[in-house]
Amino acid sequence: MGTPSEGLQRLRDAAASGVLDDVCQGLGISILVVFGSTVSPEPGGEPGDLDVAVRLHADAHSDLVDVVNALIDLTGTSNVDVLDLARAGVVARARALGPASVPLYEAESGAVALAQMAALTYAMETAPMRRRDLELLADR
Repeated sequence: MGTPSEGLQRLRDAAASGVLDDVCQGLGISILVVFGSTVSPEPGGEPGDLDVAVRLHADAHSDLVDVVNALIDLTGTSNVDVLDLARAGVVARARALGPASVPLYEAESGAVALAQMAALTYAMETAPMRRRDLELLADR
């Protein structure tokens, strides 16, 4: 099996050729972005995995196991971590959709931008509450 970096390149190639569109449509994926150490590597280090965030259509007939298996086949690496944006927490969703992410598929034009704005706005709005929760935990 290949490395996560090679897997990212295969995903980019699949996006450019339209193959990724077919895979995402078949699985019911509405958004697919890559994030994490593969797109923002540490100097001199090979990423340990390929982080991919997806949002499935509400009526999708596939599940995350199907998505993971398809991504392993498509990327040529078994080191794929999939984040379900619909189930992710505030911080995870904001990191996955943040400025360093690489959007590779959206079912509708502008879907990734809308998801990014929503995730980052919600993270900013809830930051004081999350910070206060940490302070309360530290006082125990």
